[in-house]
Amino acid sequence: MPNEMVITGVESAQTKTLATHRPWTLLLRAGWILGKLTLAGLLLTYMAGWVHDLQRLTRLEAMPTPPFKIISKQEAWQRIYRHPAP
Repeated sequence: MPNEMVITGVESAQTKTLATHRPWTLLLRAGWILGKLTLAGLLLTYMAGWVHDLQRLTRLEAMPTPPFKIISKQEAWQRIYRHPAP
């Protein structure tokens, strides 16, 4: 008989401690869920950015260079060191 009384005493003590810590477990569980939702949102944003970057890269085309006149070394020298006209 004394063993049964000890077991029921331990069980009632455990239920009392669980009942007193219940709000903390709810807050932790809510924080855990919000953390998971936040991480999932960040992951989706990251993946959407990758898709957007890949779409931009597929549309990227090389721009042709504008036509320039190629001058010789002598002509460049004359443009830099022009002699004043007398």
